[in-house]
Amino acid sequence: MPVDTSASSSSFEAVTDRDRQNELRHLMGAAGRAHHAVYGGPNPGWSRWYAEWMYGQLLELTESDPAVDTVQAWLEEADRRYREEEPAGSWPGHYATWIIEWDADATEH
Repeated sequence: MPVDTSASSSSFEAVTDRDRQNELRHLMGAAGRAHHAVYGGPNPGWSRWYAEWMYGQLLELTESDPAVDTVQAWLEEADRRYREEEPAGSWPGHYATWIIEWDADATEH
């Protein structure tokens, strides 16, 4: 269920990073399932596809208002980092954690 940020900017601030991370984790999982339904396997353009598929809902979860190209770059970096570090747990959770961190960094600049 997407986070409703339409009421006011203060309602957005009341939503914690953990809430956004959880929502993004679910969104990433849904994107993965949709991508698998469409492609059924590897797709060299996966990061662009995911970025475009998630974009509208992702904007509700981010503070920096990233462009689709930025989301695509975040996804590619998350994939690289996940493969390099091989952390325990599912990829959507790790990607969501990193994207929320990178979004926070982007709002500070």
